[in-house]
Amino acid sequence: MEFPVKEGNVTHVTLAGKLDFARAPILMEALSKLKGNDISSIIFGCGDLTYISSSGIRAIIFAQQKIAPNMKIVMEDVNEDVTEVLEMCGIADFIEFTTSQ
Repeated sequence: MEFPVKEGNVTHVTLAGKLDFARAPILMEALSKLKGNDISSIIFGCGDLTYISSSGIRAIIFAQQKIAPNMKIVMEDVNEDVTEVLEMCGIADFIEFTTSQ
């Protein structure tokens, strides 16, 4: 599955199902196309994300490090299981959690 990426000053990426070893490289490839663009933040829509592995976390960190270091990372509508994994890994310290209302 490809990840829809909407380019602009604020970029939206919809994540669904499992973001694991098999799918993380696909996300990283889609994100790498954003490098050099004027992006102030990436909003990862996680309403349908059920699982994230260390490979998925690496893809999120990749976005922060390689696209624009001062860019804001937002995780929207994250379920409790995924939030717990992100917090255990320490990634929650540099991302923002929101809900789409």
